[in-house]
Order: sequence, then structure tokens, then C-alpha cells
Amino acid sequence: MIIRDNGWSLFDYDFQSGRSVWHYFDGEKDVFRVDYPVTNIVNQNQAVRNEASRAWAGDWHRVASIPLNVAYDSGLVQAHSEGDDRYVKRFLNSSDNRAWRTKEGHL
Repeated sequence: MIIRDNGWSLFDYDFQSGRSVWHYFDGEKDVFRVDYPVTNIVNQNQAVRNEASRAWAGDWHRVASIPLNVAYDSGLVQAHSEGDDRYVKRFLNSSDNRAWRTKEGHL
């Protein structure tokens, strides 16, 4: 059975993570698209953020939960590995990335 979505056909599906790989032939080359479900992560992050204490006390705080594909594609993993704290802070403090935050405030 072939599953199609507007010319794309399902190439691979991971039941555990929900990741799906889609294939499309544009006449010249094969194109692959990878879809990751993030709704559960976003909902969990919002729930943790709503229940988290507003106070910043102590040494350790979980401030974000970011899907690996987003962390790698955004350059966040590389920046963290290289010790580029300014990039990491800018990424986490950006309102565009609020869905990944689990704690309010600025780093």
C-alpha cells in the first residue's frame, strides 16, 4: 500500500517518534522531506512553564526542551559545543523560540 500526500509518497515512518520521511520526484531528482511531530513537546513545555516557579534560585534550572532536529538545524548544538553562550542565550531568549522554553525569564 502506498500512502500519498499531494504527489509526496510515504517513504519511512517511525512509530516510536512519529517521524515520517516523504519522497517526491520532481522530474530531475529525488526530494525527501522529513516531518517531526512537535505538538506533544510544545504542550509539555507549556504545562511545565505554567507550573514552574517564577523565582530563579539555586544553580540548576531546566529552561528548555528542544527537539534534536531543531537544535541541530538551528546551530544551537554547535554553538553549545563551541562554548558560544551568547548565541545560546539569544536563541533561548528569542520570542520565536518560546515554544521550546520551560521557564519564563531571560538568561
